[in-house]
Amino acid sequence: MRSACALALCLAVAGTATLAGSQAKTVAVPATARHDAATPATPAPAGVPAARCLYIPPGWADRVVYYHSFDTAVDRPEINTLGAKVLVGDAAGAPGLAGRGCRFEPDRKNKRGLGLTGVALPLHRPWTLSMWWRLEAPMKAESGFGLISMHGKGFMSNFVAGKGPWCALREPTFVAQVYNWPGVSNINDIYEGPAWVEPAVWRHAAMVVSKGSQVRILWDGAPKADLALKGRLLTPADAAGSIEIGPGGSALPITIDEVMVLDVALEAGAIRDYMTAVRHLAAAGVPVLSAM
Repeated sequence: MRSACALALCLAVAGTATLAGSQAKTVAVPATARHDAATPATPAPAGVPAARCLYIPPGWADRVVYYHSFDTAVDRPEINTLGAKVLVGDAAGAPGLAGRGCRFEPDRKNKRGLGLTGVALPLHRPWTLSMWWRLEAPMKAESGFGLISMHGKGFMSNFVAGKGPWCALREPTFVAQVYNWPGVSNINDIYEGPAWVEPAVWRHAAMVVSKGSQVRILWDGAPKADLALKGRLLTPADAAGSIEIGPGGSALPITIDEVMVLDVALEAGAIRDYMTAVRHLAAAGVPVLSAM
């Protein structure tokens, strides 16, 4: 058990993770993002304010529009002001980075990851999608898995593709894509090299959308891809109606945890500070939710 001083230090570190452009105002979630009559939202549990979620840095508390620790239930996020309908298929609870996580087995019937539908994220505004993930078995040359994707008129995604006919890949390879948005040039970024990942090690991934023209992918707080959109700027009509986090047909068992969506673009340094704080909190055995 860590001392009270060590715990206080962890919380202080979490509070230092600053936002990109700290002078930016809070971006209000539009009414269309709060509810979709065709796909009713999974209700958020009552009485779980961000202040009770100990793994959310205090400085981020009023920017989080979705937070899912999987401690309450695999299909019930603690914060869901997006009004998203949450779909997890036949995933199951499992030990996570902090408390419980959500594990996807390769032989499950539903091959999708954590799905959030019935949302409307206007992509001309800044957003950050954040998640922790861990492979539960060694990779092979053919191994591939999904991490983060957003879908609307087109899609934005980050995944690993294994050896096979697609792009004549010879080994697991990092891929970031922006495709099918009218008037925006397609991007298929497979030039960031091999993506061999050790099993049983918690990793972090983030997708950051900003300036109506930039999509950045960060792994473990390090920039992995910086995609400059060409053709036109994104507008209010360019909205993501669904989000998918996790394996997407992976032939490997994979566990995800601590999924967040924030209405701000986070910088790499802020994400690294957040990762350090979370690892210290988890090592100290700090619960996901406070009892207050």
